[in-house]
Formats: sequence, structure tokens, C-alpha cells
Amino acid sequence: MALERKKTLNVFKEAPNAWGSYDDYPVGPAGTDPMPHLSRNRLPQPFFLVSETDQVLIQMAGEGHIFFRDIEPDRLRLVPGDTVYIPAGVPSRLQPDGENLQIRLKAEPPSREAVVWYCPQCAGELHSTEISAGIVQDQYWSAVQRFNGDAKLRTCKACGAVHPTVELGDIAWPEVAKALREDA
Repeated sequence: MALERKKTLNVFKEAPNAWGSYDDYPVGPAGTDPMPHLSRNRLPQPFFLVSETDQVLIQMAGEGHIFFRDIEPDRLRLVPGDTVYIPAGVPSRLQPDGENLQIRLKAEPPSREAVVWYCPQCAGELHSTEISAGIVQDQYWSAVQRFNGDAKLRTCKACGAVHPTVELGDIAWPEVAKALREDA
């Protein structure tokens, strides 16, 4: 079942229609800029996300943290009502404590993004994949599958530590991408 794009959105009413964590399903009418994207997240984001445009994250329900790279503070606690500005080019990663309901405001039309993994030992960059504008969920899925399937991508060239495979849990990016293609 696809979420419906509409001018007025009752986030709490629509949340049960989300497929899984990090859906980032656009819920505003086509052409809305910035476009609100709804996600109901239950597990840590599988990667750091970097966007070529600014984004805003609105914490609607639940608690957790957002982690940043290359800026201070490098971690913020998220509670309902928090609004977090994420500057273009800054890697960020969400980690919910239980279930979180979030709206992410992204540029419309969509901009390029990248997904990045860092070494769990020395914090150096392990691997990144550029995500082209458009329906990103297929590309997120492919990037994680490639990262999980190749131990060389998960092994740090600097210190030799191996990043564990990324948990996908309830993530349903292929289904979300299919619904977005059907909605187009």
C-alpha cells in the first residue's frame, strides 16, 4: 500500500502505512519544494547520508540520536519536536532508540546524494557510493548489498579493521521504489 501524496498530511495517521525503516517516501504533492519525506525508523541507519543540498529533519515521535561527521557537535539527541538543520555536504546518520517517526525535508527536484561507511576502529572512510537524483531507494538497496557482499569494501586500508555487514532489518527499499515508480 502506497502512502498518498497530499497538500495536508496527518503524519501520525499516515505513519502506519510506511513499509519499513528509512522509507523516505515523498508525501507532498509533486513539485513541492522542499518535499517532505516520511519515515518510521526502528533500526540504525545503515550508512551515513550526504546530500549536495541542505536538508531538515523533524522528529515527530520517539527518541534517538543523529550523528554527524566533520562538524561539531558530532551528535545530537532527538526528542519529539526537534528540528535539525543538516547542511549540504555533511554526513549524517540516524540511530533511533525504539521506533521513531520523522519527516525529512529534501530538495525537489531531488539532488544527488552519497552513502558512506566509516571504519569502526580508526574512523577513516571505508567506502562511498554516489546516489544519483531520482528514486533513491533502489540505489540505497544496491549500495548496501554491494557493501555487505564484498569484504574488501568493508576492510579498512589504514588499520585493517573489518566493518560488520550492515543490518537491513525491516528496510523495504525495493517495495518503496516500486510504489514510487507506479506513482510517477
